[in-house]
Amino acid sequence: NMKLWLLSLMMLAIQWSSAQSLPDELYISGDGKMLLSGKRNSGGFYDSAHVAEVNLQFSQSNYWSLLTSNYQSKKEIPATMTIDGATYAGVGIRFKGNTSYNMAGNSQKKSFNVSMDFTDTDLEIDGYSTLNFNNSFQDPTFLREVLYARQIRKYVPALKGNFIHLTLNGVDWGIYPNIQQVNKDFYKEWFKNNDGINWRADKPTGTGGG
Repeated sequence: NMKLWLLSLMMLAIQWSSAQSLPDELYISGDGKMLLSGKRNSGGFYDSAHVAEVNLQFSQSNYWSLLTSNYQSKKEIPATMTIDGATYAGVGIRFKGNTSYNMAGNSQKKSFNVSMDFTDTDLEIDGYSTLNFNNSFQDPTFLREVLYARQIRKYVPALKGNFIHLTLNGVDWGIYPNIQQVNKDFYKEWFKNNDGINWRADKPTGTGGG
């Protein structure tokens, strides 16, 4: 009957998946009966059980003014980044965000984009070349972004995330959500290939509204 046919088809699909190389975020249940998605703890740089100590060291004394003036052009400035004692020289730093930047009022807690390959095209951390340290705009708990991504990954492709403790030139700037970049690295973790169309909806320059 139809129910038996559908069940057989599902079992064949699971068996086929088991025989193939699956993307990192897809895996077969222990009993071999279900295709699951989204690992509960990603480990490595996005290990949810670890808060990394991150310092961005700028050689320019006016680095804050440079970051501010470069916001619109998205031009990066160089810095040395230290993560739990490991040093990464020549990374590119810029402010990121739209609402979280423009509507943050008097708060100086900005979001940062880090390009690992700014001066060294081969530099990365755990396979990632772009990092995002977010300022938790309008989230006094600092939990929403990381917690939501952790829960929704069981159902749809979603970003990895955890927390870091950030200092700038040795000055404490507190906790930041560390959120994975949407790019080809992300696509490879969820899909068989990463050569599809990649687009985002940006509002035209000079327009208002959402």
